[in-house]
Amino acid sequence: LKLQFLYFIGIYRIKMKALLLLALSPMLVKGQKGNCSVYATDKYSECSDSCGSCFNAGSRPGVLCKNQGTTTGYLCQDSAFACMDWTFGSTYMRAAERDFNRTEGISVYLGVGSFGSNDPMGGLGMCLRLTVEGVDRDIIVQSINTGGDVQGNQFDMQVGDGGFGANNKCAGGGNMMYPGSTASWGNMYGGVASRSDCAALPKYPTESSPMQAAGDDLVSLCQYSFDKKVRIQPPAQPSNPTIRNMKRVKCPPALVNTTYLERTDDPAGYDGPSLPGFPNTDVSCQSMPWDLSYCLTRMMDCCKPSGAWKNNVKANLTKPGKKVVQTCTSDGYTRIDVQCGCFDCDC
Repeated sequence: LKLQFLYFIGIYRIKMKALLLLALSPMLVKGQKGNCSVYATDKYSECSDSCGSCFNAGSRPGVLCKNQGTTTGYLCQDSAFACMDWTFGSTYMRAAERDFNRTEGISVYLGVGSFGSNDPMGGLGMCLRLTVEGVDRDIIVQSINTGGDVQGNQFDMQVGDGGFGANNKCAGGGNMMYPGSTASWGNMYGGVASRSDCAALPKYPTESSPMQAAGDDLVSLCQYSFDKKVRIQPPAQPSNPTIRNMKRVKCPPALVNTTYLERTDDPAGYDGPSLPGFPNTDVSCQSMPWDLSYCLTRMMDCCKPSGAWKNNVKANLTKPGKKVVQTCTSDGYTRIDVQCGCFDCDC
């Protein structure tokens, strides 16, 4: 009887784990098959032949990006956006944190953003464990974007209205994610200056149903970033907190599940040696106003990140089906199919 009881307990745990992973899964479109046949348009298609020339065959299914001529998938541009459940404090991230912390016996927050590195992929796909002054837990973040404006001792994390930046696809024009102008969004870099200013933001994208169904809204995501002190409330200056330690670590499954980018050279665990220049015991963020060394900065440009472009990643450093970031449609939650870059799989 004892063995039978333990057997049923084991089955129960497996089923509950499966239900939890299903609940954490980012929004997909029903009816799509997880193969390249969705890219086929005629009898001469190469999609049935091992997905033809598709770079990211076997990736998670999604909707097809259209109205771009022959290009689609990971070459989708105008119809591809950042995903809102990547945002620090989203319903997905908070549920993932609870599960991850319980499973691993640690206490961290999760997030994504931009990082700079001399790594062959510019740091794309790497996960870093950050100790940030004033924040009550370490943050494990995945880099899905990179560029010359982000340093190797800085991390630029996606938070609610963290700043729409130079590549704005959030608001203030045609083909934007959110309605209206950028008047309520605060500074181009950094977003609103105080928690009270969050209330003036639009709560939902123009296509609002998916964000509402996920249990998120932009006002709450903005407020949460102040509450958790990943951005600092005036009159304290600067508004960016100081990073005291930075380590490269293994990417938690929940981060890979939401970005769908995974490297082949991940470290083995969720702790490790500090990166060069860390621990940082004596330098404060913006000790000189223009210097963002050792800063946890913030952004939210709603734009397709550089990790979603095939030319920015290396096939040998990424896992099959998880070679590029899986982007979203303009609702911020519905995933785009990124297995191929063109119809008929012949590009």
